[in-house]
Amino acid sequence: MKTRVYPEFAKTTFLVYGLIGSITIFFIATFIAYLTRYVVTDDPPVQFELPALLWVNTALLLTGSHLLFRAYRAVRREKQKAFRVYVTSALVLACLFCLLQPWGMGDLLEQHWRQRGEVRSAAAIFLMVFLHVAHFVAGLFALFYVTVQGYRGRYDHEFNNGVRLAAIYWRFLDVIWLGMLVLFLLTGRVGA
Repeated sequence: MKTRVYPEFAKTTFLVYGLIGSITIFFIATFIAYLTRYVVTDDPPVQFELPALLWVNTALLLTGSHLLFRAYRAVRREKQKAFRVYVTSALVLACLFCLLQPWGMGDLLEQHWRQRGEVRSAAAIFLMVFLHVAHFVAGLFALFYVTVQGYRGRYDHEFNNGVRLAAIYWRFLDVIWLGMLVLFLLTGRVGA
């Protein structure tokens, strides 16, 4: 019987996909907790307005993720200059997202807290915000690492798995963020 030998980068790929799977489970659990708290219970719904800054941040996130995939395509074609421009632009947008997001999410959390004034009412959204921040900070570190390695000439048409995995992870974060936005839009009752 032959033993399968996986290339070194396959281990990293399995690790990233495992991380994505575990994050998905955490977010599904927090979505269920949020829905249970604000939809299933007899409490009146929380009335909140989605902060405008969250829409700006959504545009930053989606654009940065798109640029990261452009960087991956460029490095696969040995277009190093374009790769560096795209990956740097993606990093700048990711940093802007991570700097601005606390204000938008903080405003949302404050609206929940103001209306209910109790820990159990804001707990589900606080947990979602905490998980959201933790995973975006991890993604930001990964993107920073890929950018630094890109400027060191580490990636080319043969060795680009780090760029590919960072792009996949950021696209996954796009999906999670859009899911959170939809959840907030569906459950939020805009106050008069």
